[in-house]
Amino acid sequence: MLPPSVRLWRQATNTEPMGTQRIWILPDFLASQIAAGEVIQRPESVVKELVENSLDAGATQIAVNVRGAGKQLVHVVDNGCGMSREDLALCIRRHATSKLRSAEDLHRITTLGFRGEALAAIAAVAHLEIRTRTAEEHTGWRLLSEPDAQPRIEPWAMEPGTQVFVRNLFFNVPARRKFLRSDLSEFRLVSDLMVRFALAAPHVRLTFSDERTLIFDLPAGTLLERLERLFGEEFARALIPVEAAEEGVVLSGFIGHPQQARPSRAQQFLFLNGRWIQHKGIAHAVFTAYEQLLEPGTFPPFVLYLQLDPERVDVNVHPQKHEVKFEDERFIYGVVHTAVARALQSHNVAPTLGWELAQAPLERQPDPQSGQVLVNRLTGEIVLPERFHRRAAPVGVRPVVLPAPSVPSPAPAQQPELAELPPSPRCWQLHRRYILWETPQGVRIVDQHVAHERVLYERILRLFERGEPLPQRLLLPLTVQLDPAAFATLEELRSELERLGFELRLLPPNQVELQAVPAELPPGREEQLLCELLESYREYEQHVPGGVRERVAAALACRMAVKSGEELSELQIRTLLQQLLECRLPYVCPHGRPVFVELPLEELDRRFERR
Repeated sequence: MLPPSVRLWRQATNTEPMGTQRIWILPDFLASQIAAGEVIQRPESVVKELVENSLDAGATQIAVNVRGAGKQLVHVVDNGCGMSREDLALCIRRHATSKLRSAEDLHRITTLGFRGEALAAIAAVAHLEIRTRTAEEHTGWRLLSEPDAQPRIEPWAMEPGTQVFVRNLFFNVPARRKFLRSDLSEFRLVSDLMVRFALAAPHVRLTFSDERTLIFDLPAGTLLERLERLFGEEFARALIPVEAAEEGVVLSGFIGHPQQARPSRAQQFLFLNGRWIQHKGIAHAVFTAYEQLLEPGTFPPFVLYLQLDPERVDVNVHPQKHEVKFEDERFIYGVVHTAVARALQSHNVAPTLGWELAQAPLERQPDPQSGQVLVNRLTGEIVLPERFHRRAAPVGVRPVVLPAPSVPSPAPAQQPELAELPPSPRCWQLHRRYILWETPQGVRIVDQHVAHERVLYERILRLFERGEPLPQRLLLPLTVQLDPAAFATLEELRSELERLGFELRLLPPNQVELQAVPAELPPGREEQLLCELLESYREYEQHVPGGVRERVAAALACRMAVKSGEELSELQIRTLLQQLLECRLPYVCPHGRPVFVELPLEELDRRFERR
């Protein structure tokens, strides 16, 4: 029995291999499907390519509608320059593009698209319809295309611009369709993409909807107005503007106040010459500019735009054009780092170098017990006037209530045994971050946040298994405004969250009404924890093995766990260590970080030996 690929080759070419020949030329239809897989990986890829074409066509109004998360239909409408009949006939052929003419153009790319592969790739794996008209022509044209069939073009009455319909994505590539995610997961990826486009082009009116709901309709305006519509007035009001221009590099945009720091990088957006990119070096430049202003495990939001000569950057690095390579990486790093640091200093967020560093951060605030206290604005620490040498707990830190342990499970046999906790263990908290735990073999250093995260993770999974939620009803329902991607995530997780004790009422397009929350959640932080849970889930999707349940448990445990910097009493330390001993897998947190480090006594002795 011949392999399917060989049978397809023989049918397409009507030839037989001769002798020992092992290398053949693939037929066009098979080569097109293989090439399409590099450009069109999922519905999000289709939306990306079509919206980029609309922006390159000079559109000032773009509407995107999806059905079945884009698997059934992606419909994009714009008022751009449109195409003539001749251009329409060429546009679905491979390597047909209006953006490059010569090899020199490849070094000065100013458009979002340039390879001429997107429409050809879409036409190879879907039913494609394009309607278009230029402003100079009195009538438009419609193209109908199916894989392995000759496209048809006919006159069509319409307004100037272009409409593209992509139906039944991957209908002829069932293996690719099989590995797509659920509709809610795919729709969330499209929502993330549309938010990036909305920020990349605030001067363009952008409408996004599915078959049920209008997700957003954003009028053209300023960047700040768009940020307010997407993320809320409170978020936009606390942003800090950033501006810099140095040796042909122009940086603009906004960074978040340290109090806006998030548990993930979900609200970090970087654009280069109008294109959204990912660049670890620039993200690190922003992060280090905040220095000690951020809590461990949090990241500042930012929306930054870089403009520079296209010859100084290579955007032809990644098939999806997400990664770029700068001619001078260090220079770009320095421009971004310096601009962010200056913006923080100019808004009295970061300390300036000088004598005022020691006193400027301190301000007086009323206290119901002691009358007045001094508070360090930069660290949030309380400094009692009568005892300046002592450092109290950070402002707003709640008493740490560790949940009661359930029936212990035995540790895996292949792991080293954790000794029973002695009646009076010798334990100390180090820098409000680590717990030093003396053992007969030496010393064990426990990360308090990671340890509590493991305890809560296993407890939440047991709640899932028992199916007995313990909801705590709110006195007044709480309405939470979400961005489109977070709302899509909430729709995906709704059933699992309700199993934990959340009672939710979705208010499309992007609001949710909290009526009850799990009883374990600390009061007063319901909205914050829900938003952080949704952000953490999106990050853990790539790092936590298992299904939706495990990722929800990991995200919720991370947000509820004791934070680095919180002071624990001796009783709380003992309780945490005892609960850790009773965990099924006490050695690592849900996403793989070690819970503790062992320092054997022999290792300590060796380090103090005379050399």
